Amino acid sequence: MKIKFLTIASLLVLALASTSLSAQQKPFLIHGQLPHITGTIMQLWDDEDLALSLEQKTKLKEIRIRTVGGLATIKGEVFPLEAEIVKASSNGANPDSLEDSLQKLAELRAEATMLHLRCLYDTRNILTKKQLQLIE
Repeated sequence: MKIKFLTIASLLVLALASTSLSAQQKPFLIHGQLPHITGTIMQLWDDEDLALSLEQKTKLKEIRIRTVGGLATIKGEVFPLEAEIVKASSNGANPDSLEDSLQKLAELRAEATMLHLRCLYDTRNILTKKQLQLIE
């Protein structure tokens, strides 16, 4: 019985930890409602049905590099700032003292969301209607 309890407890801890990590990895304002089509495109990069041209591949790579690079920079600021705000609040900080940090966090998350929206827009403008139907 103890082994079963410990196994269940361990699985619960791992599940909660992985949920926390996955939630933490997305610095956007809008969660789960916008597609991540560049990931799908990368999986289908050489797919005969998608039939990306060399020109399309070059442009899509540029978009992906710009987006992923920009998001990596933002994530490096978002998560430490978020942790700082949470820690300060947990330690009894006056909310007014956190306003500047919270404003900065909101700006960073808005910037990440704009990068995502720009990526979607630019990617959709490179693909044909037929290609879009295959990935969306």
